[in-house]
Amino acid sequence: MTSSFVRRATDVAAYAPANHTGTANQRIIGKETVGARRLEVLLGTISRGHGALPHAHPALEQASFLLAGEGIGELPGKQRILRAGDWSFNAAGVFHRFEVTSDEPVRVMVVYAPPYSENPNAAVTATGPDDPRLQAGAADVRDVPPSTEAIGLPHYRGALARPVITRQTVDSRFLDIYMVELDPDGGAEPHRLGETEQVLFVRSGSIHGRIEGESFAAGTGEWVYVPDGAELSLESAGGTGELIVIRAHDPML
Repeated sequence: MTSSFVRRATDVAAYAPANHTGTANQRIIGKETVGARRLEVLLGTISRGHGALPHAHPALEQASFLLAGEGIGELPGKQRILRAGDWSFNAAGVFHRFEVTSDEPVRVMVVYAPPYSENPNAAVTATGPDDPRLQAGAADVRDVPPSTEAIGLPHYRGALARPVITRQTVDSRFLDIYMVELDPDGGAEPHRLGETEQVLFVRSGSIHGRIEGESFAAGTGEWVYVPDGAELSLESAGGTGELIVIRAHDPML
């Protein structure tokens, strides 16, 4: 079943992002691919010893989820080993750096809100290792909690959601991200979220459903884009599954 709302990495060309070395990015969800206005989702592949040079996004939030490999993530006053299954969060204006330490390339899903689109005005680079901005805001840096209590997500049934990037966990302004476990009969009843764009990443299993009346089906490793205010319903396609539910909205909502 082909749907304009389902995105696959094989459909997207790679490019070399600014302020990175040894990195190939694919823009899965963005202005150019699906007309997204509130968020952007990338798939990055980074080789050993390479990664992101120290930089910040003054008006963007960034959340990253490692799918494979291992690396060192640096924020003001903090250094952390990140492995497959780990999340990191960079608040707007906070300088950050990442370097791959595993022989295996890192594969990472990166979410920006609002969209970045490689806009040179949306990134600031460090002038050198002594740039005082590299340590600015250290007191406000918050690690993504390794585990949170599972909750019921409104409109979902047969599902347990673990908040990972929310106002409560990391004081995010634009993003809400949940890890959602679906039962074999789990799904979501028809619903709309006003002034909110959504992306569903199928981490395991498969789902099918409807977006604004159009049928879709998505399997492991695929993304589903839900436009601002569009009606979404979904069902597990048999067996358990896991979704990453990404939502981007205005900070006042």
